[in-house]
Order: sequence, then C-alpha cells, then structure tokens
Amino acid sequence: MEKAESKLRPVQKRSMVDQVENNLRTFIKERGFKPGDTLPTENELAMTMNVSRNVVREALSRFKMLGLIDSNKKNGITLIKFNLFPALERVLDPTVMDKETLHELFELRIMLEIGMADTLYRKITPEHIKELRKIIADYMSSPKKDTKIAHEITFHTALYKITGNETLFGFQKYLKTVFDYVLELESNFKVSESKINHSSLVDCLETGTVEEFRQKMQEHFSGYYKLGIFNK
Repeated sequence: MEKAESKLRPVQKRSMVDQVENNLRTFIKERGFKPGDTLPTENELAMTMNVSRNVVREALSRFKMLGLIDSNKKNGITLIKFNLFPALERVLDPTVMDKETLHELFELRIMLEIGMADTLYRKITPEHIKELRKIIADYMSSPKKDTKIAHEITFHTALYKITGNETLFGFQKYLKTVFDYVLELESNFKVSESKINHSSLVDCLETGTVEEFRQKMQEHFSGYYKLGIFNK
C-alpha cells in the first residue's frame, strides 16, 4: 500500500481544521478511495500533516456528520457510501431554519412535482390509481385540520414513490417541515382552496395527458401564487 505521506501535504498557518479537511478531501480524491476503503489512522494523519490529533479528529468529525466516513476501533476510519438524506435530516429542523429557506423548499417541492409528470405517466398502473384513491377516501371519511398534514404527506409521498426514483422518494421524506410551513401560510394569509384537489389530480393521472397533469398541478398550487408570496 502506498504511504500516506506521498499525497498528504503539510498544513500551513490558517484555520487548521479547515486546512486538514481540504487536505483530506484532496487526498481521498487523488488516491481514488472508494466506499469500503480504509483511511490512515488519526495518529498517522496527524503526524503526516504536522498537526495535533485533536485537529484531525475535528476535521474527521465533519466528514462523519455528512455521512462520508465511519470509524470504530475494529475497522478504523472507513469511507462509506454517501447518503444525502441522513445529512438532510440533521439540518431540516424548523427551529433553526428561517422563513426564506422554508419558502424556497416549498418552491422546490412545487417544481419537483410538476417536473415529475412524465415519469409518473410512464410508471403509473391501475394499482397505483387504486392506492391513491384509497388515501383520499381515508382522509375524506374524517377530514380534520389536525389530520390534513398527515394526509398531504401520505398522498404526495405516494406520488413520489410511483416514479420509482429512490433519490426523489427519499427527499420527500424530509419535507415535513415544508408542509408545516404551508399550513402556517394558510392560517396567516388565508390561502384560497384550489379547485384542483387530490381527486382531480388522480382523475387526470387515470385518463388525462402529461400536459394536462402539469397544468392541473400548477392550478393545485395557484392559491399560493395569487398571494404573491413567490414573487419576493
């Protein structure tokens, strides 16, 4: 195995942790490390870069927080397959997110749902239609304000799942904060109820066209556009 010293560079005076982090990123890239590969130990890294072990440990903690590495006494520091969603789960906390960020996430949700129309029409089956109608029927049997957010999440998650795109489906799981934000908007700005409800969307998925579905999805969100809240 090639020695770590051949690629790692001494750290100059600046933010030590930042320098070590950047140094490690370059080292991992140039050495062609893949998930499952083992990195040098903390002691080896510290010695090679001429920094303290605590500095190395703090830099590595950033990689670990992002889900890039795993470390334990038995296997050492191992590069792992990156998973976007655990990282998102750590930051999508409504108590630390400003309104502008929540607003942009809701815009992103709209763009995703309009944009996935083509894939939905390629993948949708009669069984999917039945599932969507059951979700609507279950909610309509007891349409309460405190169950609305759960219904919204269930219905729209089902749409994402139909696409068969695991990344898209995984992202939807972390949009609960966006639904909370939407309900707050409805309360504060009295968003008018769209004429295009979930039933209309399912009807279009069953018998309509891709373009018709895109139009209906835009109309589904029209109440928010009429408020001008997306023209900031």
